[in-house]
Amino acid sequence: MKFLYLDRVATQELISERTLQSAEFDLGKLLAAFVRAEISALPLSSKVMALRVGDGGFILAPTSRELNYIVFDLEEIPRLFKLDDNGILLVLQKTLRFAIKLWDNLKPSSHERVLGHGKAVVFPYPIGMQTELRVVIERQPDEKRRSKREQGSALLVYKFSDQEGEGTAEVARVTNFRKAGDAKDVAYKTADDSLAQIRQGSQPGGKALAVTQLGEESHSRPLFQAGLEGWRPVLTTAQAEFVNRPLDVPHRIEGPAGTGKTLCLVLKCLKCLRDARDANVDHRALFIAHSEATKKAIDNLFAINDQDNFIDRAGDVIGAPQTLRVTTLQNLCAHLLHQEISESELVDRDAYESKMVQALYAREAIDSVLRNEFDSHKPFLSQAFADLIVTTDRWVLAEMLRHEISVQIKGRADQDLNKYKKLKKLKVGLPIETEGDRTFVFLMYERYQHELVSSAQFDTDDVVLSAISQLNTPIWRRRRTREGYDSVFIDETHLFNLNELSVFHRLTRNEASQPIAYSVDKSQALGDRGWTNESFDLAFDPDATVGESAPTPVNSIFRCSPEIVNLAFSVTSSGATLFTNFHNPLTSALSTFTAEEERKTAEPVLRQYSSDETMLADTFMRADALARDMEVTKADVVVIAFGDDIFKELQDRARAGNKPVEVIKSRGDLEAVNRAKQSGRFVLTAPEFVGGLEFAAAILVGVDGGRVPPKGGPTYDDSQSFLSYTSHQRVYVALTRARFRVEILGTKARGISSIFSSAVQSNLLSVCDG
Repeated sequence: MKFLYLDRVATQELISERTLQSAEFDLGKLLAAFVRAEISALPLSSKVMALRVGDGGFILAPTSRELNYIVFDLEEIPRLFKLDDNGILLVLQKTLRFAIKLWDNLKPSSHERVLGHGKAVVFPYPIGMQTELRVVIERQPDEKRRSKREQGSALLVYKFSDQEGEGTAEVARVTNFRKAGDAKDVAYKTADDSLAQIRQGSQPGGKALAVTQLGEESHSRPLFQAGLEGWRPVLTTAQAEFVNRPLDVPHRIEGPAGTGKTLCLVLKCLKCLRDARDANVDHRALFIAHSEATKKAIDNLFAINDQDNFIDRAGDVIGAPQTLRVTTLQNLCAHLLHQEISESELVDRDAYESKMVQALYAREAIDSVLRNEFDSHKPFLSQAFADLIVTTDRWVLAEMLRHEISVQIKGRADQDLNKYKKLKKLKVGLPIETEGDRTFVFLMYERYQHELVSSAQFDTDDVVLSAISQLNTPIWRRRRTREGYDSVFIDETHLFNLNELSVFHRLTRNEASQPIAYSVDKSQALGDRGWTNESFDLAFDPDATVGESAPTPVNSIFRCSPEIVNLAFSVTSSGATLFTNFHNPLTSALSTFTAEEERKTAEPVLRQYSSDETMLADTFMRADALARDMEVTKADVVVIAFGDDIFKELQDRARAGNKPVEVIKSRGDLEAVNRAKQSGRFVLTAPEFVGGLEFAAAILVGVDGGRVPPKGGPTYDDSQSFLSYTSHQRVYVALTRARFRVEILGTKARGISSIFSSAVQSNLLSVCDG
């Protein structure tokens, strides 16, 4: 094709339809194929048709005969076709959105510029992508000739390049523009005839139209009781592949926050159960949530989508052929051990109070061992390790010890010193080099464990290890074919350690197959857990009985605005430069926001205050202002406090000022969010507990230099690396909770956090006084 012509109504339709924002949707992929001239006709909706006429392509709404239109001179922009399908759609969407703004006399965005001499420029890629590729538009093409023939406003895209060229003095070639104008009458009649034939059902390809019509109803999300059929039309190609693929090997869905991983896991579970019902075979499904709070959120997802009531049958109907059990790892292990575990006995790592208790136990263990054992062990310690434990703040050291215990000593070494000595150290964690270092850490672990025993408490790792020993008995191996599960689904796998994951492959009905599906976003795992593709495969198929696992990456982000995605990308990119194993899930991420949704967004803002006092005093005022400006409820704005002192201070201020605030102290507590909505309250939480939740806007409080990441010690780098690593992850998780707007509050004296330095330099984050 030499050119592409779109009228205004078709343009509005394209920027409003979610399935045309990304090539991960079938319809988006077909549109990219049409632009590449790989297909000659494509119905995009009941009123918009894409078709080839002569040398060019037309996308038209024939019933409107709209006077405003835009033409892409494809011969002049060959670089467009060097992009992949998502790149073509991005350039097309950004250009069309700018065209609508021009026609409606709206203010251009920061990446759009209206120049003199009838020119305009659109930079489709975010500044953080470090590309100068631009779309150059002639706003008055062939004006003398056109003004005598037609009314309305016409635009011509005549350049796509990273070179400025001659700037406003450039003269656009109009040969193909004129050809488009000459052929449009024939194109409108052909499009009208084609749509009429489709409406009458006489033309093949009705299936594509049916998909599009369903897509038109999906500008938001399906209504309650959507089920498999309700969601199927709006799933991306990757999501649909994950849901529909037979669960014959471990199947992983991975992607950044807001890509619909949990929903896909729920739909895949329901499809497995339905397939079993249709085949008239028994099927027991197990769905594991990371915490009780996230379990309740998953229960809600099943309540909305489980139209066959599989979840209601678990335990209710004796001999039911297909059953589903949704539970947490803690409750599952209690069931396997045939005894209940009370909340007071278990140290739940997702609860705020438990976090404080663990930190206290770890601090006491460090103080005790350093006081009584350091001098005698010092000759056997590496210099780096000895320097760390002497120079690092004790509370920071306690956090690093807790991480080492969970991930390494309990997570991989089964609490065995000999096994622990053989482990490879974490890239971001305690700088353990020698056996003497490991022996000294193990002494601190034993003291920590003594504190747990003395208080009659144990953590999830203790429960899991007991359950694993139960699953290794001849009794379970005999019962496995009767009591095991035909499919296992695990949400937020990145939050478990290796010990915990090693339970699941023992629960399947047949030890020769591992029908396990799980979701992963490694950047949401707070701290380096040492996860790699190989370690996941090993956890679910340790004997390599089923061969390769089946990963499905998803990139289309449904939750966050393009501005928030770009800011989060900047954060994860800066993390990647600091640490070679920092996983950046946003490298190929795409926002699927429609033009209507983008109008609710605003550029992320960093507000700098003169003091902590003024920052804290203004926090709830900013939350209230955001709620009013966006016309949303108070509960749609989350306040995320970075640092225990700020979290506590904001709670105290809310109580003292009778502020309507619901405090979340457990990860993914959807019930607390619902309480906030019912009572008209703001939501206050910390980054550790906000995962799995979604809000219209987020306010991050206390993110500034020296505080995020905090200073670990005066001289030692390893503790600072650990703190920087976890800080990047916490900020990433906090940012990606917001759909439309983000504000970051800090103090001017502390300066801008290093996490946001590149974002500020790239104009992805504006800075103003608080």
